Amino acid sequence: MLKWKIVALLGVSFGVGGIAWGLAQQKATGFYELRVYTAQPGKRDALAARFASRTAAIYARHGITNVGYWIPQESNSELGINAENTFIYMRGYPSKEERDKRLKAAHDDPEFAEVVTKQEQNAETRLIVKAHNIDMAPNGNYTAVRIVP
Repeated sequence: MLKWKIVALLGVSFGVGGIAWGLAQQKATGFYELRVYTAQPGKRDALAARFASRTAAIYARHGITNVGYWIPQESNSELGINAENTFIYMRGYPSKEERDKRLKAAHDDPEFAEVVTKQEQNAETRLIVKAHNIDMAPNGNYTAVRIVP
């Protein structure tokens, strides 16, 4: 009887160890873009509002995950961030290839042309001075955000 208890305990131990090892082998998936915008003086809130009211929905319609939107609470000259005119957001995709495909579809969308392109081409209505893009991939299996294909 003791022999069977030991065998059962070893079986459970190896099973738990195998599950833990399998989970440790999983890699976080996805591809992300960190976007840092410098808005025209006094136009940061209008830029954030355009994302909230129109642009985010266009991206979502094309399968782009709007991970989050942020307003810096302090300036950082080393990073080129002025809290008064910087708007930051992150988009997510299943892969870099899907990013290229989905972003092209979003930018080809007639509503995007009406809401963003037309406004940014007009010097009097332009909200953006410049935009920086940082492509990122998850590192490790502890990434909190998951992108669903």
